[in-house]
Amino acid sequence: MSRAPLHVQLREDLLEGRFPWDEPLVEGRLTELYGVSRTPIREALNRLEQEGLIVRSLRGYRIQSGTPEDVIDIYDVRIALERAAAEAAAIRRTELQLAELTQLQREAEQEEDPAVARRLHARWHELLWAASGNTTLITLLEGLIVRLRIFDQDAMHRQDVHESMLEHAAVLDGIRTRNADAAGEAIAAHLRRTKRERLETFARRRLGAERA
Repeated sequence: MSRAPLHVQLREDLLEGRFPWDEPLVEGRLTELYGVSRTPIREALNRLEQEGLIVRSLRGYRIQSGTPEDVIDIYDVRIALERAAAEAAAIRRTELQLAELTQLQREAEQEEDPAVARRLHARWHELLWAASGNTTLITLLEGLIVRLRIFDQDAMHRQDVHESMLEHAAVLDGIRTRNADAAGEAIAAHLRRTKRERLETFARRRLGAERA
């Protein structure tokens, strides 16, 4: 089986928290980790810089950091785009895509490990975007989610797996019945809730820092 391109591997490792936030990404160390020369490492770093995930620093690159305001801005754009994707999916989805969404929803509902269930939920969103049939929407959403994961990965949010399953089921009902308005409003309501939870998390963190 062929390996993923180096910039894809490096991106996934960034998103999984393999590299500490306070340590620079240095070409020499990365060549040892990935077993390649400096040229492909440099090309991968340039690619991730263009994507806004890392920035140049005195000693190499550092992982891009985001403020709570950045996260909320991304959420606002995501809500608009994903609503459009859900509306398009309700109209354009195939029977196979509907079956895949339904099966993944069922797997998430039966999954006992919350971390695995959250990964299934993330994959469910990706299938929803694919069902829209709009490659521009898909590309924009993929970029937003990567930036959101980078900016938001150190935040500890309330566990909301059960609520997400119920909200995904409402979206799925709209897609199943080809009701674009219902699907769009259901996904927007789902994302508005998760946005509110992030606002609450950021507020608690900021107030805690002030008290300390």
